[in-house]
Amino acid sequence: MTSIPVRGFSSLSRFFLTIAGAIAVLAGMRAASSIIGPVLIAFIITVAWTPGSDYLRKRGWHPSVAALAGIAFGVIGIALFVALVWSSVTQLQENLPGYQPRIAALQQMARDRLAALPFDTSRVFSGEVFSAGAIVQYGLRFAQQFTKTAGTLFLLVLLMAFMMLEAVRYPQKLKEALSSSPEAVERFAEFGDSIRSYVSLNAIFGAGAAVLDTILLLALGVDFAFLWGVLSFLLSFIPNVGFIMALTPPTLMALVQFGFTRAIIVLAGYILINFLVDNVIKPRFVGSRIDLAPLVVVLSLLFWGWLLGPMGALAAVPLSIGARFLFESFAESRWIAHLMSDAGPKPVVVDAAPREEKK
Repeated sequence: MTSIPVRGFSSLSRFFLTIAGAIAVLAGMRAASSIIGPVLIAFIITVAWTPGSDYLRKRGWHPSVAALAGIAFGVIGIALFVALVWSSVTQLQENLPGYQPRIAALQQMARDRLAALPFDTSRVFSGEVFSAGAIVQYGLRFAQQFTKTAGTLFLLVLLMAFMMLEAVRYPQKLKEALSSSPEAVERFAEFGDSIRSYVSLNAIFGAGAAVLDTILLLALGVDFAFLWGVLSFLLSFIPNVGFIMALTPPTLMALVQFGFTRAIIVLAGYILINFLVDNVIKPRFVGSRIDLAPLVVVLSLLFWGWLLGPMGALAAVPLSIGARFLFESFAESRWIAHLMSDAGPKPVVVDAAPREEKK
């Protein structure tokens, strides 16, 4: 009786099957982005809060009481945050139409200045896209999107509460589930340390820079200074690009309110504050890097923002750190982790001693 040989998939077939599976997963994540986004943010906050819960337990607190204290702290903090953002955005929506005459006056001033140039500039700001009314509508859409994002924080609080309760037992459950693979447990612990380091340090220094930015805006009389301060804090979690995104709205607001001089002061003040915090003060306390190439950080912002919306953009760096750890765990995908890393490939340490001799 002859046996029919079973042929497996070729390398090319496996490649296309992997791509097709990845596209299907990404399509499902995009369709469920309103649920996945808050879940990921709640998970990141829970991981970052773990040292605080451990500290309370070491001080003699019962594990459940320590977890409940973390939940109460998170609920109060997020509730205050939502109240501040909601009131500021509501005022912004109400007052934006009043800035339309000032925007039109600035455009006319710019046309007069450009008219002195030796080439034709009559069509500048002539399109409907750059009209004062259209610019106000852009601002209203931004405010509505910001309000919608803030509203999902109530779901985030609920998810975070259950995750913090589960976090009390999760480390032990993870060790028991992966008892046969200590390397996997070590990788999970390393991943958790990286997320905690990134979130906690960025929260501390981002909050410091946001407070200084808010004080600057209040001193200059720029409207909605607290809203721009909150925006500065949130966008501090996005390296390289977040600072530019946080700088633009208050500078434009100062330009519309007071003209070019005060807008330049806001621009210079933001640059000085964030340069001192990110390049002078922060490096003295931060000993480790996120180990992601700058290009990967920018691409991850675009990718996760497109896939999961605004919350995906906020969680872009932690998600990319998790992807790098995942790729490093398998020999077939380790080259992708090397491309993502800022430090380059890690040396592979080979133990020459056989396992039988160790026994």
